[in-house]
Amino acid sequence: MPSIKVAIVHNTIAPYRHPLFERLSETVDLTVYYCSMKHTSRNWDLWPRNYDYRYKILPRIAIRELSLNPSIVKELALNRPHVLVLGGYVDPTMWLAFAVGVFLKIPVIHWTEGTKEPRSILGAITRPLRMLFLKKSNAVIVPGRLSRGYVISLGANAEKVFIAPNTIDNQLFVNTSQKYRSSKRKLKAELGFENKVVILFVGQLIKRKGVEYLLHAYAKLKRELDDVALVLMGSGPLLSHLKNLAVFLKLKDIKFVQSGLSLEELIKLYSTADIFLLPTLEDIWGFVINEAMACGLPVVATRASQAAQEMIRSGENGYIVKEADSEELYNALKNLIYNPERRKKMGEKSREIVEHEFDVPHMVEGFLSAIKYCNKGIRK
Repeated sequence: MPSIKVAIVHNTIAPYRHPLFERLSETVDLTVYYCSMKHTSRNWDLWPRNYDYRYKILPRIAIRELSLNPSIVKELALNRPHVLVLGGYVDPTMWLAFAVGVFLKIPVIHWTEGTKEPRSILGAITRPLRMLFLKKSNAVIVPGRLSRGYVISLGANAEKVFIAPNTIDNQLFVNTSQKYRSSKRKLKAELGFENKVVILFVGQLIKRKGVEYLLHAYAKLKRELDDVALVLMGSGPLLSHLKNLAVFLKLKDIKFVQSGLSLEELIKLYSTADIFLLPTLEDIWGFVINEAMACGLPVVATRASQAAQEMIRSGENGYIVKEADSEELYNALKNLIYNPERRKKMGEKSREIVEHEFDVPHMVEGFLSAIKYCNKGIRK
């Protein structure tokens, strides 16, 4: 019997999606249509290795950060996939592809990571559209329980909601980090932090990442002990403000690293650290948690990250704390800084969890379950 033809429409090339698409293409006849080459606010190393799957970057009409790709109509009409997977509903192209799918009677799968209603007028206005998207979709793919609960609250039938846990190229991170971990002391010395416990943050320097709370927690730690250091890797509009805040708090042993590192350089930075911290105020997922865990780090993150709630076993591989709470961040960090053996065990547990529960096969399994649900009459 012929393989199931699947078309995925994705907003932009994102390195963490390549392993999924590559593995999925081994099971189904897959074509990925990208609405844009690169996200305007992300400095990603787009192709860290050669990935083998069929894709097309569609000609784009930019509407601020959104994409309209009229050629998707022709692509879907000619390709006639058995299943159409749409990555979100924000870009106009997703709605155009959705209309084509309905017109051509192609089962549509809505792939979303949303966890709660946007707090804006636009969010209120678009709520009926999100509900319509879910109601008319034949299946829904989400990365975790928070997203599942959210789409069900919008009217999705629980039977047609499938969990495909978000993953990265675990093996790439694990193998590369192992190469650098034996040189940890040397790497710390290169940063000027030899013999110090290094805390690492990776992410955009924007308000919703909550980095100000991390700086206040670090200031309290630094008043109590000297053998701790902080590395902030990222870029964004708050860079100058955060540097000024660090001066105001008289912080020592703090280093800002610009984003745009190659993937190997990023893994090297993870391998230099002892603790990873994500103080976010809002993150629909938080792939940096996947990355840090694959590099064998204990993780402290707020409950505002879906990845934290899915991946952190509090007390086993890290701690989940309240958002916007420097005191909780301080206490969690202190527990790890004063207990090197605990850090080691938690780091090992992080890697175990990410390799066994948040790997590519589990994510592919979620996708295939949704695809088979939509195509019960088609056999692979």
